[in-house]
Amino acid sequence: MNYERLLSFGDILELNIQCDPYKLLKETKSYKWMKYNPRKDIKRYGLSLTSLTGKIDGIDLDSIYEYNRVNNTSLDETSFTELTDVYYNSSEVRKIMDPWIDTGLGRSHIIHLPPGGHFPPHRDLSHFEEDQKTFRVVVPLINCNPEQAYFMYEDKPLHFKHGKSYFMNTNKMHSVFSMSDCYLIVLNVFYNDDNVKEILSSLAYN
Repeated sequence: MNYERLLSFGDILELNIQCDPYKLLKETKSYKWMKYNPRKDIKRYGLSLTSLTGKIDGIDLDSIYEYNRVNNTSLDETSFTELTDVYYNSSEVRKIMDPWIDTGLGRSHIIHLPPGGHFPPHRDLSHFEEDQKTFRVVVPLINCNPEQAYFMYEDKPLHFKHGKSYFMNTNKMHSVFSMSDCYLIVLNVFYNDDNVKEILSSLAYN
């Protein structure tokens, strides 16, 4: 199925893949969070669920474009497939990740946006890229709705059910601004037939 056919079902799709956000954060509280995109002076932190080697070393939390430019590498979202200890030590994380592991899961992490933390308006697929290699599944955990945070999709604020997974077409313009302590999971799922079938079979309103 091509990407346009998937999008005929909608740009944002609620899925029946879910977790207990508070239990998840309790299970992961012993880990050290690292600066997300440390080249930017923005309050954003990440906890790696996948990485290049399975170690939590922060490479996957950097700007992949900048990391490639500085290190003369050619990494992309599909390069980060090794599970970190966070996956193995959290039953709630496994609930979110297990549907995708055997069929292709790339760069994935939990993001913490403290008050003032934000992602400015952006698109996740560069218009210079010809192929859709991955798509995004977002899991809002805590304080992701107005007025604690504003997740803007084009010109509209989104209202989530915390703990639920959402397929999201992030090729469209979106941004996030937090006024509280916002936590969410971002998965980069390989774009292939098996994962598209998983999306459609997991729709909350089939």
